[in-house]
Amino acid sequence: MDTVLLETFLEVTRTRNFNKASGNLCVSSSTISARIKQLEELLGLTLFVRRHHEIGLTPAGERMERHARFILSAWERAYEDTALSERHQRRLVIAGVSSLWDIFLQDWLNDIYQNVPALGLRAEESTPLRVVEKLEQRMIDVGFMYEPPQLQGMAVQEVVSVPLVLVSSQQEITVEQAVSEGYVRVEWGTTFAALHEAHFPQRPLAPVRVNSGRVALNLILSCGGAAYLPLPTIEPELDDGRLYRVNSAPIIEMKAYAAYNLHGEHRDLIVNLLGRFTQNKVAR
Repeated sequence: MDTVLLETFLEVTRTRNFNKASGNLCVSSSTISARIKQLEELLGLTLFVRRHHEIGLTPAGERMERHARFILSAWERAYEDTALSERHQRRLVIAGVSSLWDIFLQDWLNDIYQNVPALGLRAEESTPLRVVEKLEQRMIDVGFMYEPPQLQGMAVQEVVSVPLVLVSSQQEITVEQAVSEGYVRVEWGTTFAALHEAHFPQRPLAPVRVNSGRVALNLILSCGGAAYLPLPTIEPELDDGRLYRVNSAPIIEMKAYAAYNLHGEHRDLIVNLLGRFTQNKVAR
């Protein structure tokens, strides 16, 4: 199968518009239509429902989307592995949730890049669900997340402990005020949710909920409010007086985990690289 057909299919899926897809791929709309028709004929399935100017996926198209992403990723990985230069003897694919890149993964990657020059690297920022999916489909070598995945054949190792602290744009605010007035609820995962509920059973419903600590930080810096955020990433704001820790607010300790294939070809390399973490907890 021509990978161009799959790339075109995914771009139409993303934009839901043939004209936008043609502009993004720098080809004509007729070329886009021809490619989609060719893919549908090859599969013997209708992938899109076309109604006036609206385009939606059929059930077959929804199933095909997941497979198309996997096929393209596998092809790209196969190409990179085959075309490794003499300088890069092996290649490692790393994925992690966005906040962990801010907290420690970037420093870890920098260390590997500088000190293991024979290793080719590919790094991805992803959602927790996508990290688990890619681990399961062997699309990545090691994934980092807050919740340990329940996958057979996977080694799961705790790598750091991340203290989440309640901070506010207002000084000397009470805990009750912080979690009720302008509170931004960050979805840090099921463990955080359970601990949060235990600490604040009577809190009002948060007016804003986000799944990114970076988004929450920028929001409260620009518009005011409070949120639970990783201490290592907000220390500059605390030092500059742009944010303040809320007195008496409980610290919610989150664990970060690395997961990798127990029988993968890079297992020993990954174990060695994870050993470069010199401490089990992020310093408070």
